[in-house]
Amino acid sequence: MRFTTRSLNPLALPAGLSILALLTACGGSGSSSPAGVVAPPTGTANVLITDAPSDDWSTLQVQVTKVTLVHQEDHSKEEIAFSGNATINLVDMDSIGELLAAAQIPVGSYDLMRVSVNTDPTTMSIIPEGSSTPVPSSQIHIVGSGVIPVAISPVLSVTSGGSNAVQVDFDLAHPLFINQTPTGDVVLNFQLKFRPNPSALHLIQLHRNVGAITSLNATAGTFLMHTVHGRDLTLSTDLNTKFYDVDNRPFSVGSFSGLAAADAVMVASRLQDDGSLYAVRVWYCTTANAANLPIATWSPEGHVVSVNTTNNSMLVDNADGHPRTIDIDSDTAFTFQQSVTIGTGQSYLADVSHGFKVTVDVKDPLARPMHASTVNIERAVDSGYIDSSTTSTTLTYGQAYMNNFRHYAYGPAFSWWDYAQPSSASTSVNAFVAALTGVGTTRVMGISSLTWDPATALWDANTAVLLPVALPVATIVQSYNAATGTMQISYTDPITASVVTKTIDLTSAAGGGQTLVMKVVRQNGVITSGLDDPANWAADLITSATKVWVTVVPQADGTLAAYSVVVLE
Repeated sequence: MRFTTRSLNPLALPAGLSILALLTACGGSGSSSPAGVVAPPTGTANVLITDAPSDDWSTLQVQVTKVTLVHQEDHSKEEIAFSGNATINLVDMDSIGELLAAAQIPVGSYDLMRVSVNTDPTTMSIIPEGSSTPVPSSQIHIVGSGVIPVAISPVLSVTSGGSNAVQVDFDLAHPLFINQTPTGDVVLNFQLKFRPNPSALHLIQLHRNVGAITSLNATAGTFLMHTVHGRDLTLSTDLNTKFYDVDNRPFSVGSFSGLAAADAVMVASRLQDDGSLYAVRVWYCTTANAANLPIATWSPEGHVVSVNTTNNSMLVDNADGHPRTIDIDSDTAFTFQQSVTIGTGQSYLADVSHGFKVTVDVKDPLARPMHASTVNIERAVDSGYIDSSTTSTTLTYGQAYMNNFRHYAYGPAFSWWDYAQPSSASTSVNAFVAALTGVGTTRVMGISSLTWDPATALWDANTAVLLPVALPVATIVQSYNAATGTMQISYTDPITASVVTKTIDLTSAAGGGQTLVMKVVRQNGVITSGLDDPANWAADLITSATKVWVTVVPQADGTLAAYSVVVLE
């Protein structure tokens, strides 16, 4: 199921989760040398953007204008990985990488990335879930310059011909990223964070690439396409690649030989472990028939909105954000990440849940409803409250009063970490359970990626990420002490209905990260907001009637560290 924080945020804060990944592969150019100067050796970098589900926004569209990598040995030197105006709907990128660009980067070590976003509200489109009306640009307020630095750890080492990778998140789930006030104003404070790589590049799921074919190599089975983001990508094919000729309706099965230069094309691709791109599915047609491409009418990759095991159907989002009904038949085959067989038949629909990311092959794209020939689960996930009944053998999501417990065994490669510190991931299940029980009545929330266990025919928890939890609106009862880095707050516990006092650590948030404090002030109908310098905390975080909204991260020792503090004035 998808994680939502709406019930926790006194400002009705919407939240989601999204990702920017930088991967080495093929094509493009990020630097040049003057005539007569020998250019340094380079590696190739692909820039991707992705995110995770959001229950609160149907559209959150921004323009990424530039991505640079900064040399570790000299932070005054940076290399351009992308420059342009790439308009991307972050909500549509749930855990699927948008292949934004490819660039040649000089060989070396890079420990910092800078991502630039256009801060002009007129270039953005923000639509709340359940609405078709965008937030007016006059009600969108941007904090900062739009240039977001991200520390890369471990350092990215670009080698000639290598396939290095680094990932960071457009951190929509960060409590400070997006705030909506009761008046409807939206405050954006762009946040990015480092994200660890999967064990192999082929495990990274890519969004469809749309563009035009520029050249073909029939002997090698490769073609070059120019994407809508203005970059050239080389894709390989083989006998397993599926081709669809969409010039006419009904669509017909195509072939590599049917491709032609200047054809409009949509490609579902995968990174191979050597960093090259492999085309899994290719839809093509003449430029005049570009409206026939499935991205205009039907997306075979999307979120599962709901599952109906009575009628053997499911709702799946498509590229325009409107879900379509997919019927499951007795011969529908289910797989996990293409390589793991789940089973064939309608009974396996029960193993699909709301929020899963799926690729659907349909028998007839013009049929209503469509019937699935195959359903490949690209990403299985569960999230929400982690129940205190969790043990060293079973991870339990859900809430007793809703009777919605979901139990998972720990996968053989299980690891867990605090939200902002993936580099400090632990494989100790006992330490994980201790962190849950040590926080007392404070709710613990998390998100887990799931993996299919063919032996038990059940989902296992592969990871558990402890998310920042919003405490109820509180007052400061002991001012911030710079010497100890702590303050005390008081609020009414929603479980026990009693007033509790908590000591909050502002210096060791999420495994050593610095807590972020933001002040939101409304005066005479004008909203101002901004990050508060730590030097001012002793003066601003004081005992008073001012309300604070604190999000905390459970730590391994059971204590609470402040991930963020919003001062509501």
